[in-house]
Amino acid sequence: MDLDPPAGADVPPYGLAGSSLPEAQPSLAHPADGSGLSLDRRPKKSSTTCAVCRFRKVRCNGARPCCGNCQRLGFPCSYDDADVDAWSLSLPRRRVKQACLSCHSRKARCSGHLPSCERCRVQGIECVYRPNKRAKPSESDRDGARENRSHRENRDHDEGRNDSPALTEAASSASPGGDNHEGPHIDESFNSIVSRAFDLFFRHVHHMAMFTFLHRASLMEQYHTGKVERPLLLAIVGITSCLTNMGPGMREYGNRCINEAEALLLADYSRPSIVKIQALVFVIKHRILCNKFSSAFVLHSFASRYATALRLNYEAPHLRFLAQESRRRLMWAMYCIDTSICGGYPDFVLWRADQIHVYLPCNERNFEFDLPQHTEKLVPDTHQPRPPLAEDVGTLALHARILHIRQKIIEFTKVAQYDRGMEAAELQGRIFALDKELNDFATNLPTSFQFSENSLRLRAYSPRLCVFVMIHIWWRQCYCDLYRLALVDISGGLPQSMLDMFDQGFLEHCHRQCVDHSLALTLIFSLIQKLDAKPVADIDLAMCAYQCARMLMHLFQFGIFSRFGVAADTVMEQAQLCLQTIKDCCVGPAVDCIVADLERLVNRDARAVTGEGIVSADLSQQTMPQNIQITDASDVLGAPTTTGLQPFNPPSNAVNNTVSSFTHPVMTAPWMSETAFAPGLDQQTLPPEVHANPSKSGTPNLSAPRSEYGQSDLNNEYDGTFAGLGLDDGFDYNMGMDMNMWATNGGSWTAPGFGSTWMG
Repeated sequence: MDLDPPAGADVPPYGLAGSSLPEAQPSLAHPADGSGLSLDRRPKKSSTTCAVCRFRKVRCNGARPCCGNCQRLGFPCSYDDADVDAWSLSLPRRRVKQACLSCHSRKARCSGHLPSCERCRVQGIECVYRPNKRAKPSESDRDGARENRSHRENRDHDEGRNDSPALTEAASSASPGGDNHEGPHIDESFNSIVSRAFDLFFRHVHHMAMFTFLHRASLMEQYHTGKVERPLLLAIVGITSCLTNMGPGMREYGNRCINEAEALLLADYSRPSIVKIQALVFVIKHRILCNKFSSAFVLHSFASRYATALRLNYEAPHLRFLAQESRRRLMWAMYCIDTSICGGYPDFVLWRADQIHVYLPCNERNFEFDLPQHTEKLVPDTHQPRPPLAEDVGTLALHARILHIRQKIIEFTKVAQYDRGMEAAELQGRIFALDKELNDFATNLPTSFQFSENSLRLRAYSPRLCVFVMIHIWWRQCYCDLYRLALVDISGGLPQSMLDMFDQGFLEHCHRQCVDHSLALTLIFSLIQKLDAKPVADIDLAMCAYQCARMLMHLFQFGIFSRFGVAADTVMEQAQLCLQTIKDCCVGPAVDCIVADLERLVNRDARAVTGEGIVSADLSQQTMPQNIQITDASDVLGAPTTTGLQPFNPPSNAVNNTVSSFTHPVMTAPWMSETAFAPGLDQQTLPPEVHANPSKSGTPNLSAPRSEYGQSDLNNEYDGTFAGLGLDDGFDYNMGMDMNMWATNGGSWTAPGFGSTWMG
């Protein structure tokens, strides 16, 4: 007789089902019978586990008539195995397979219901389950959840309630969007992510010039009381994850946070507020870093309109100092963004310096500890000489000053390239006036802000290292932007026909300025590498380092460096130094494009820089005297009065030494087509070369001639350097990244297909 149970039978491990007596020992009379039990099988015992405990898979004490578990929980107890299936249908489920993220973060009991658990439904917060751990709800459940959430938001909006107190609950999801389960999984609640983001933001990011408007103590106090609005939280997480390393998958997660923050801001765009402007600044900078310049361009107009509606450009004397200073810093942060977005084109300027009637920001320490401090305006009300800056001047104030000068420089260079009617004396006068402003800026810097290796060493491990370095990098870059006008065969430089009008001594002075300040930039980068200081930097550092490398190669290629005895290997080393600085300090997709292009340039053009196979350009019009020597490092990095430059006196016929903002009819959008100008434009204000030819059709040809810019072998060698770089829609040209000044043949910095449409 076969005693083995049939397949699929549920046999208790100890004894037969329902039996309370010990089972008889199997007979050993027929050990050879294959149907009998083996000799080593343990004897079965009576069941000591009730059916309920067996179903629940818990230990049973076997007490009869009711075990301890069933007595404690009020379950009917039975030792009959036939009742197991019945208990599986009737017993309430004590635990769910997975709690929602909100209940999990609060260590609260979750009912596990879909689309929303009982706790989230009662409290009116968003309920999100961890992706790939639970079956996704049906589309009808999703639609119902959206309708309920939309109804709650509309109700709270109509009642004037601030939904921010529920942020800590609503934001408990690790996914910024409830229905977005794509991307890497972050096994962490949103609250803990925000806490880490706050810590990293105020440690590494907050000291960047455009992010200093948040007051840490006030923000943390509001956050712990649930009064920080969701878009600002998402924006802080997004910008921090972009600029720092928050862990695996956090960059993609930060991108989703920025997307949701932007969606929330635009969904309620009709109600301007200070918090929305703060969030928009972070979103704009994130878009720039992520190579989405067109998005940043449009969002900046939203933020500027909000600032105008809230009169952010005017003082608010009725507010206490901390609130006033936060408003000032936010306004000047927007001004700094605007100077880079306009790119020297007056049509794009949203904030002129004379439109901002608030004082410059105070010292960072005074802002942190709520210590009132009197500051001055960027544009003084009177024409009195500007006094030297105080030792406790704020870094954001210095940034606003140097970017104000740079805006005037790039606007002037745009005008100088197209206004062929400008006399040489007028050009020289404007150049000297801008040079004087740069000189005054450096002369008036407090002692603590003067650049030296020691001052850099003292800040090597300070979060304010980046802002200190960028002040001096911008100052050097301004000189390069100003004096590149005298370089031949370079986009951004004047045509040879205009350079011929200048005195040879003036051209030599311009060349020397380009050499000194480009080498000074590389010296700053070398000191950063020497001290192993790797500050968290904005894309501005990458752009300045990139332009520095391009100028070094251009100066060497046209023989200007040969007058100073600088070898080709030295030029390549300096270019590699610029590249390494970008890699160490800057991050983001836009920076990746810059790095890839500069790597390709350095690797491909090493042969061109050494002069192999390249025909030398005719430098008869730009030769430099043999006795000019490179100054030493300390001189180059000192104040302008100690740079080692021979004083150059402006000619007596140099006129118009005052520099103001320019508005010129030729200064149109770089992507405007040649036939898109207004037909009624006064042609008397245009250069003679762009006037309509009366012998042809009535449509005037307003394209600026490029034949005088000279297409040398260098142009052919660098042709296509920027092709396929990936910067979208040509807006990179207007983000302070005027790479067309280095590109050739109209510039190919933009993505393929946009060159003719956007660059004109």
